[in-house]
Order: sequence, then structure tokens, then C-alpha cells
Amino acid sequence: MVTAARYEQRDIDIPAATEIYDQEKIEKLGANNVMEVVKNIPGFTLTASPTGNTYIGFRGIAKDNVAILVNGIPLNQDGNYDLESISADIIDRIEVVKGGATVLYGSNASAGVINIITNKKAAKNKVLIGFGDKNKFKGAVNVATDKLQLSYSRQQSKDRGFVYKNSGASNYYTGDKLEKDSLNLQYAISDNLSLQYMYSKKVSDCSKSVNGVYKPGFHSDIKYNFGQLRYVNDDLQATVFFRNRDWKFNTSTHQKGHNYGADLQDKFKLGNTMLTVGANYENENTKNSNNIEAAKRDSAAVFFMTETEVSDKTKIFLGAREAYVEESGSKFCPQFQVMHSLGTDDNIYLNVNRSMRAPHVNEQWGTSTQLMNPDLKAENGWNYEFGWKKKLAADELFKVNLYHMDINDRIYSQRNYNGSGKSMFLNANKYRNTGVEVSYEKAASEKFSYNVGVSYGNPEQKLAKGDWQRVDFKLGLHAGVGYNLGKTNANIYANYMAERINGVKPMLDLTLNVKQQITKNDALRFAVYNLLDRDDIRTGSSSGTGAMLEERNWMLSYEHSF
Repeated sequence: MVTAARYEQRDIDIPAATEIYDQEKIEKLGANNVMEVVKNIPGFTLTASPTGNTYIGFRGIAKDNVAILVNGIPLNQDGNYDLESISADIIDRIEVVKGGATVLYGSNASAGVINIITNKKAAKNKVLIGFGDKNKFKGAVNVATDKLQLSYSRQQSKDRGFVYKNSGASNYYTGDKLEKDSLNLQYAISDNLSLQYMYSKKVSDCSKSVNGVYKPGFHSDIKYNFGQLRYVNDDLQATVFFRNRDWKFNTSTHQKGHNYGADLQDKFKLGNTMLTVGANYENENTKNSNNIEAAKRDSAAVFFMTETEVSDKTKIFLGAREAYVEESGSKFCPQFQVMHSLGTDDNIYLNVNRSMRAPHVNEQWGTSTQLMNPDLKAENGWNYEFGWKKKLAADELFKVNLYHMDINDRIYSQRNYNGSGKSMFLNANKYRNTGVEVSYEKAASEKFSYNVGVSYGNPEQKLAKGDWQRVDFKLGLHAGVGYNLGKTNANIYANYMAERINGVKPMLDLTLNVKQQITKNDALRFAVYNLLDRDDIRTGSSSGTGAMLEERNWMLSYEHSF
């Protein structure tokens, strides 16, 4: 893993809660896109919108407190991203760090980081085509040379069923059409210099039912562009980047945003101490259909992290970040970690860090349906975590961690603010959560493997005037079973959420994935999503309003490598 410290470390030697999804795991999941991978992270939280966007969080905090990175560079665009339009075909691995990573990655990383690491070079050229029910289709092609890699995929479906339900039981939206296009281009200009460009587009159409009468719902068209130019020379890394988002919603909303910036880091050996230092700068610019002028903001930060061996068995990590965000002021965020070895591949750790999350530009400036609040303050808080990681055998790994988090000035949205008919983002008094996460994975034999993850917490929020109120589910369970017999590989995965708020019933999502290798270069795959055809309609829940699960659907695909 490179994400936890910005340089390579073994997962088991990292003093933080971590998960790695390599190509083998992604293959077993049968995932079509990044979202279908990361929703299997123990302790995840989801927020969905009827436009087809789904956002992920950790430990009761959704969307805005998890930094989404592509090869170490932020993908978030004013709080928005689209993991469902990033094809899994371009992914080498996905690295996850939970529990606060503000020191290394700044705002939006107060609950964790998801780093999507793309293939540097495709092992094989391949084409894929797949069809399923509900008019589902997927087509993908990957072509690579020594210097160039080009990947394109298209996914589409119709008649998706419930995607949103209002507080009135007779009012709801149904998904009529969803189309996703994803393009990734990577070019090695030299041994030290590389270029990456990603493009994605999502178009969704929905119908609305009011008291049993169908009416036109909405049309949503979202485009993302992301690019970075990276220079690497031993431990020195320098990157310049840009990203933009263009969202059209019916004829009433047109939101544009574009960011550009730079990121610099280097690593030094000072006796028995490893020192990583870095700095970054970013300019944000966003404009809504109701803004005469675009909202602009600059942010910058400097940071350092040290790793020191104080004995044969103990390492201490010290770091800090000084971050400045225009309109939101500066924040100093320190971090202290200890890793102690109990034996071979058997470590315990302590992780204490301060986090911050600056308001998004749109949260301060407002939109056509949202009032502006220039006095909105940045969130800040502390994360405390104690964990144990043990490699029981070459194919057996156990992890457990206990955590507590406190956040001041938690940002939330209040609907119909002061009877205006519009929402407004405000600062709450407090957010807190205490919980435990346990995971275990084992390859029992060459044919059989399984994994299980359990999370339990108590996420609560307190407004300026009021008592503590729970804001998300308490119990989460994630499990997978795989069986390999010659040329046939079958896997089934389960995601379960219980003890939810507002009377929402437990969620149970089962995915079945079977791959049959026909020849060395040809394979068939059959996948069934939401195998039990469970509903998961959330209404008025702070953990997300909408349908997190599509109705049961399947896809049969053919893949040829060359």
C-alpha cells in the first residue's frame, strides 16, 4: 500500500484501519465499476440521489468526509464525484484508509481515503461485451502498448424501478434510462514523466408518479474531466492536475465547476527516521445557473510525516498539516501513531489525529434551491483508534480496531430554512461515533476461500439546540464466499445493514458472480445483482434518501484477450 504514508508499506505494518482490493478481489466481485467494489468496505455508509449518483462514507459520515483520489490526486469536485462511471477494467487496485487522513490529504479526508490506482500497463489487450435484463448492456475495450494505455467502456440500462420515494407513500420516481460512458488514457512520456486523462458521462431519465398518475420526472446529464501530469524521480514526486464537472438538470439547473492545482512531495532518510514533506495548492471555481459571477476560492497546505524506529519492535509516526482555505481560515492538524510488533506479522497500533473539512464552495455561495451562508465554518475534530493486525498464515489475515471520533461544527443541510422554501447549510454543535470493526479472510484451500467483516457503531449528532440524535445505522456485515474448480470460479457476496434510523428496515444485498474460462483467451461471466430482490427505500433519512438497491437484475458477458 502507498496511500497510508505516500510511500510503499506492507498493509500489516500500517498503523491505521486499511483495506486493499487488488485485481484478484475485483475479479471475484464481478464489479463493473468502482462503486461496486468499495460498497463492500466494512463500515461503509451510502448516500444516493435519484439522478443515479451514489456517494460513500465511513463510520456514519457520508460523502463529504472521505477523500476520493485517483493515483493520489483528489477527484472530488465541490463535493461531487461519480464512482459508478469509472470502469473497473482500468483499475490495478483500490486502497482504503479509514479513520482520518487529513495530515497527508487535507480537507474531505476526516473519515478516510479511497485511492483508485489505475493500471500503469495493461497485462492484456481485451474486449468485452455483455447483455442482461432491463435492457442492460456493457461494452469495453482495453488497448495497450509499451507507453500508451487506452480504455473505454459503456454501460446502459432501462426500467430500473424505484430510485426515489418522497415522504408521501404514493409519490415516487422510477428510473427509465441510465447511460454511462468512461474513458481512460495514460501515456508514459518518459521514464519519469506520465500523463493521465479520464472522462466520464452519465445520463439518467426518470418518471414521477403522483397519486398513481405518471408524469415526466427529470433529465440529468453529468460530465467529468480529470487530468494529471506526474513527474517521479526516486522519492521526489510532482504533479499538476485539473478536473471539471458540468451538470445539467432539466432546464432549470446548470452547474459548472473546475479546479486546478499542484502537489509536491519528497522523502528523506535522517538517521533512523524517515521524513516525508510536501505542499499543495488548489484553485476552485464553480458557477450555478443563478450566479451572475462564479464563486472562486484558493487553498494551500504544507505537511510532514516522520517514521522513526525507537526499538526493534516499535515505530513512532509523527506528522502535521497546516492548511489554509480562503473564506474558512487555517487549521493545524497533527497526527501521532505508534506501531508495536507482538511477533512475526503480528502488530498492534495506536492512531490519534486531528481532522478538518472545509465547506464546499456551493455550500457557502448557494444555488437556485439553496440559500448562501458565507459564515459557514470548517468542521474540525479528533479521531482515536486502537487496532490489531495479525497474519495467521500466508493466506489468512485478521484485523480488529476500536475507534472514537468527535467533530465540532459539523456541516449539515436544513430544509425549508426559516420557511423560505429553500435549504441552507449550517454548522451543528457536535458529531460523535464510537465503534468496532473486525475483518477476517482466509483461503481455506486452492478451491475454497471466504472473508467476513463486521462493524458496529453509534453515530450521533447534536444540533445547536437539542439532544443527541442518531444519524445512521449501527450494525454492518460484509461477507464473501468463493469456490474455484478448474476453469470455473464462483463467488457470492453479502452486504447487510441493520439498526437503522427512521424505522428503515435492514438492507441485505447479495451478489452472485460466476466466471467460466473457455479457452486461454476467452471467458464467459454471469452475474446476478440483488439476488433476493430486496427493496431498500429510504425516506427522509439523513443517511440518504432514495433507493440504494436496484431491483434484481443479471448480466451475461463475454471477454476476449489478445
